[in-house]
Amino acid sequence: MLGVVRIFQPVHGYDVRRELLSWHLDGWMNTKTGSVYSALKILEKDRLITGTALAGEPGRPERTEYVVTAEGEKEFQKLLRTSWWQVKRPAEPLVPALSLMLFMSRGELKSALGARLKQLAAQRDELAFIRASIEDGATGADGDVPEHVREVIDFGDSRIKGELEWTRSFLKRLNEGTYSFADERNMDGHPRPPDTIDARRKSL
Repeated sequence: MLGVVRIFQPVHGYDVRRELLSWHLDGWMNTKTGSVYSALKILEKDRLITGTALAGEPGRPERTEYVVTAEGEKEFQKLLRTSWWQVKRPAEPLVPALSLMLFMSRGELKSALGARLKQLAAQRDELAFIRASIEDGATGADGDVPEHVREVIDFGDSRIKGELEWTRSFLKRLNEGTYSFADERNMDGHPRPPDTIDARRKSL
């Protein structure tokens, strides 16, 4: 957010959001209108940017244009280099779900994984289409998508590819009978004998 203001200053919140969307960052951050304006207000409160209210056209509200302050420039340079030099793991909602997966049934989990495979494959197809639409040498000066945004897409695609490989491997382990799930346990919480589980599966 701070970087977009820095590039296009003075810039209005609407244009900040439009630029973020053109860079295809909506998959990595919240680019909803309310969230963008809220983030700009926080940056302004922290004195990293400053806003100037401009009178709107007749019948339209006033607009606020933002520019980066000297303190904001320092913060931008620090954040940019921190992101490159330090590896931090992003929050992943699937991790706690993996920790609690044994409270599901094996069948439901397999169905969920099948659905995830389809969604992940569709996401890769979408990214490939977007990447192919970016012109060689594009700088963004004419409102087109800058050429280097391909790296954002390739980064995202590599993450999806890795998750696809893990999901297929995990699904294979489930099919082989790995782990003991909620519908495969006795009332005392202990795993049922294999023959009992097999009989239950056949009846289903």
